[in-house]
Amino acid sequence: MSPLATRALVAIAVVGVLLTFWEQSRLTSYRPSDVFRAPFAPSLNLSSSQAISRRVVAVADLHGDLEHAHNVLRMAKLIDGADPPNWIAGHDILVSTGDIVDRGDDTIALYHMFMRLRRQAQAAGGEVRNCLGNHEMMNALMDWRYVTPGDIDSFGGRVERRQAMSASGWVGKEWMSHYNISHTVELLPQALVPSALQTVYSVPQANFVHGGIHPMWAQRGLDEINDVGHSLLRKALSAKRIDYLPDDATPEERNLYAEKGPLWYRGFALDEEAEVCDEAHDSRQLLGVRHLIMGHTPHFSGFVVRCSVGVLLIDTGISRAYGGEQSALIIDTELAPEGNEWKETETLTALYRNRVPKIIKKDTRKIGR
Repeated sequence: MSPLATRALVAIAVVGVLLTFWEQSRLTSYRPSDVFRAPFAPSLNLSSSQAISRRVVAVADLHGDLEHAHNVLRMAKLIDGADPPNWIAGHDILVSTGDIVDRGDDTIALYHMFMRLRRQAQAAGGEVRNCLGNHEMMNALMDWRYVTPGDIDSFGGRVERRQAMSASGWVGKEWMSHYNISHTVELLPQALVPSALQTVYSVPQANFVHGGIHPMWAQRGLDEINDVGHSLLRKALSAKRIDYLPDDATPEERNLYAEKGPLWYRGFALDEEAEVCDEAHDSRQLLGVRHLIMGHTPHFSGFVVRCSVGVLLIDTGISRAYGGEQSALIIDTELAPEGNEWKETETLTALYRNRVPKIIKKDTRKIGR
């Protein structure tokens, strides 16, 4: 046999061995899941999946106290020590539940701080969300009973202050552009949830408001609440003179500013537990949220947690006008692969200045299979 023929036979034999090895390997690696996947148990490509997380920080009534506002935001690791401070929290979300104004002199500096941090947070992938408090609306309505002389002087006088808090003034424009009656915040970025989980998992959400959203307002939905609030705010900022409310305020606008409206409601803070939890259940269901978080009613020793963290009251009297605790609520949420499942971990922490952080609750939930 010629050398050429010998080489050809060897090559054929090698190919045969390789084909046999491949066929055996293919058969032994067979799994039933390669053929059938139940629609209720989506395949999770865990090898290429990564954990996702989000940190949400909430602060309540600051009432004209820049120094204590800085203390709280630094304590929560949102800002650096510069003057003015800079956002250092990346994609975190900061929520203020309103009442930045009144009872202290630092109104201008506080609104400028939030404007600066909003721009910087957006550039870093984070967010700053602001709620209107009853004191923002009071100032728009020219109810200045709680305005300090130092606050008025910082604007240059009463006329200049009203101009700033008008439809054409810088504070009025800021309120109309960036402040809502209420915000609902995703506690995880929905866009980053793996596609395999989309049909079995919705990211948790929390609602933030100044006073509280009674079920009669929750059933209207967040968009309508904010639309009515902005409509009333626009009329207040444009009015020359106001006796309590603008003459052209609608019934809905008057109800929004009433005792059970979201700016003033104290039922979640003051009513009996059973009644509170019934109302909170209804409002949470209607709004599609896990937590209702609000300020407005101060509790000077710390946060009040009701209805198994369904309701969190976070006004602790931060401002020196009250002398309460300097505080921030932290919500850390993570979604991570664990074996053939995913695990959601949510940790709620109360931060107080000069006190050890207190874990309010830590929950773990398993999703998918």
